[in-house]
Amino acid sequence: MSKDCFKHLCDQIISAVGEKSFKSESFIETHLKNTSIHGAHEVTSGGYISGEVKVALTLRILAGGSYLDIALIFRCGSSYVTPIFHDVLRNWICNDRVIKIPNEEYFRDIEAMKQTANKFSNGRSRGIINGVIGSIDGWLVKIKKPSKTDVENSNDAAGYFSRKGFYAINCQVIVDRDKRVLWRSIKARGGEHDSTAFKSTTLYEQLLEDRNILLENLLYIIGDSAYALCSFLIKPFDNVRPYSDLDSFNYYLSSSRIYVECCFGEVSSRWGIFWKPLAYSLADNVTVIDSALRLHNFVVDWRVTQEEPAEIYHAERSIFDEETLAFMRGQTSRNLDLSVGVHANDDDAPPQTRRGRPSALDTELRNNGLAIRHNICQRLSQEQMKRPDRLGTAAQYRTDRFGRITLVDE
Repeated sequence: MSKDCFKHLCDQIISAVGEKSFKSESFIETHLKNTSIHGAHEVTSGGYISGEVKVALTLRILAGGSYLDIALIFRCGSSYVTPIFHDVLRNWICNDRVIKIPNEEYFRDIEAMKQTANKFSNGRSRGIINGVIGSIDGWLVKIKKPSKTDVENSNDAAGYFSRKGFYAINCQVIVDRDKRVLWRSIKARGGEHDSTAFKSTTLYEQLLEDRNILLENLLYIIGDSAYALCSFLIKPFDNVRPYSDLDSFNYYLSSSRIYVECCFGEVSSRWGIFWKPLAYSLADNVTVIDSALRLHNFVVDWRVTQEEPAEIYHAERSIFDEETLAFMRGQTSRNLDLSVGVHANDDDAPPQTRRGRPSALDTELRNNGLAIRHNICQRLSQEQMKRPDRLGTAAQYRTDRFGRITLVDE
């Protein structure tokens, strides 16, 4: 965060909470320095801690700094650091008047969703995938095992243990093409499947109610294979033949969906507090995650308004292709089987267990989703848009013992 960006953040906080509450350095110098209250503060605690110092201290902790080092840097007592940190997050950063995430309001605004869809349509699909109003995915944030005060009984803590082998909070997030967070839900336990976590949100209920309006306007969210296909959430095909029409659809869908992965990468890279498990209470952990997402939006808005050079965007956009190409070449150079496509029985994305027959509504939603996906595949085929062959060799295919299509380098 640059100095100008930091100053802009402080200005927004001041406009939301007022100078008297923020107590900037200039305000202390002008209005408080010669008062008896200021003198009493100097005698008892060394004086006021300005709002700028509080914000800088908070950002430094979010970036992964130690409270002991921060106390020395900002010349304040070590016992003040953590209370200031949580106070700034709760009252300033998570204040909607400072930084607001649209959440459900965005999905009631047809014009706003169409503007987002237009941005997504300018991607690699060249307007064929033109109804995307957001990219959704789940983000597992590591936490310490919840204490007995955080959960009703000891068995509830087990629900936070994720399939990746650590305790976590499952954050469901939807972003736009600028990697700006449009909606988030920080309620699910780490052991919950992404589809289950999403279906338990108020947004899912809202989308169900508005499904006909979204279908009429051909607007939908895109996600990975962890989610259930429906008219307002499109996911990739499973077990596709490499370089087939279905695989091409998966490629172009992933090129739009990758922005949510980039968002998670930016947040976790910028805020080093996520490099190790969060050790606060569950409520404070949620506040930390929410604050990080809000500050990410603030940085994105600043980046967009400052018209960052296009070279930076293209450099970020090429990361996905370069890493994918390196992985594929590395696998084939060792003469290993390379599985291409999305597989429903992968360990990383276990399928949901069916419970009884699907309802009429479930069938309707799925059929409408299948129709949207089929129409996009047809348009891609008509335009002869295929997944680029990055290997530079003839692709050889076979079916493995699990019935999956694999690519082999001969």
